[in-house]
Amino acid sequence: MLESLLFILLLSVSALFIVILLIVMLIAVIQKSSALKKTALKISVIPILCWGLIAVWYFKTLPSINESEMENFAGIYTLNSSGNESFKPSKSKINGYKLILFDDGTYLFDGHEKIGLKKQGTWKTGGIDGLFQFYDENGNLSQWASPYDNDNNYSLYFENPNKQNAETIRFVKTKSE
Repeated sequence: MLESLLFILLLSVSALFIVILLIVMLIAVIQKSSALKKTALKISVIPILCWGLIAVWYFKTLPSINESEMENFAGIYTLNSSGNESFKPSKSKINGYKLILFDDGTYLFDGHEKIGLKKQGTWKTGGIDGLFQFYDENGNLSQWASPYDNDNNYSLYFENPNKQNAETIRFVKTKSE
């Protein structure tokens, strides 16, 4: 939310100063004033700075944050079945419900397909509202997950797409990859 507001603010400020720049440049051309032309060039610094800040954020900072988040969340996750009775595995099968996230952006899943995840595919961070996106082998979006980090205790929350009532399925990181 704050990122969007800053983006809108920077765009608005740059648009305002571009309009002022054009007006000053037009007056400078009409009056043939080199002092006004220099002033217009000085005004152009502000829109350039605004666009530079936007570029640094989206091309440098944000990808770095997403890469760091992928490294932190990479690992082996197991199903935390408390509160998820429809997905509660039997005692003999509990070790079979695994989600392995690799830091190269791929994953392997061994468990219920009712959750919405395919057996393998790719994953990305930085989705809408910070959600993780899971794609199948064909590049089709198969599921979203809400990440949660509490003092390096990582977990992922999936919404069950097959239920009328929203049911959350929680996977907890048990081991780093």
